[in-house]
Amino acid sequence: MAANAQRVLRAVIEYDGTAFAGSQVQPNARTVQGELEDALNRLIGERTKVRLAGRTDAGVHATGQVVAFCYPRELPCDGGLPELRRRLNAALPPDLAMRSLRPAARGFDPRRDARWRVYRYRILMNGASRPLERHRTLEIDEGLNVESMRVAVARMVGERDFAALGSHVHGRTVRDLAEVRVTRNGDLVELRVTANAFLRRMVRSMVALLIEVGRGRLDPDGVDRLLVGGGRALHGRAAPARGLTLERVIYESAMKRRTAHITAASSGRGRKDQGKPESS
Repeated sequence: MAANAQRVLRAVIEYDGTAFAGSQVQPNARTVQGELEDALNRLIGERTKVRLAGRTDAGVHATGQVVAFCYPRELPCDGGLPELRRRLNAALPPDLAMRSLRPAARGFDPRRDARWRVYRYRILMNGASRPLERHRTLEIDEGLNVESMRVAVARMVGERDFAALGSHVHGRTVRDLAEVRVTRNGDLVELRVTANAFLRRMVRSMVALLIEVGRGRLDPDGVDRLLVGGGRALHGRAAPARGLTLERVIYESAMKRRTAHITAASSGRGRKDQGKPESS
């Protein structure tokens, strides 16, 4: 295939971050991007650059990380994209897998085109233990006041400067935090955080702050004071990486499809209601 006719492919990948030094390629370190590029190199026979939707730190997991890369060859004639995905998964290590693979527009950029990113943090409290989930859950001895945590997260939502919770290489620390949900199921507490983008260590710093609220060591009003205090909250302390998972990356196209589906469903209901008498 001619170079100017290269296909751009988009994939959703999943990984256990325990043994990775992070998602972004680094010298002399095992990374998600490095493993993906090595697998593509072995499969294609030439270096292929992989672009990621977001950077995850060492020990952070993902079930919905999005990547894009150019594929300079014809797709396998005996199975197309599903066969290519199967071959890539066979070349990847067991802690990294490609969940889906499909074509993308030539200008697609998984990072710049992303509209929202969704992270989940899991906390197992009251001294409970689940050995099979220990690499993706923070276990603590104390209980947490979930209602107080919910009051605190309500103070965080919206567009604001989050310099107290993270850093940016160019100092741009304003982010739009769309939603933070705190749910409890028995001893398991989950926080789902949605924003247009995140600062480095932002979610884990937020979790550390909310754990202090849940323990009763910090009141919800104190969260406001820390966020505008001019320094790093809790002296830069962050929750351990193992509890954090990048769950989903949302793009404008997905939002448009969802809106169209809702509109169509509403129109269908409207047509069914036509001709019916109004209730009194």
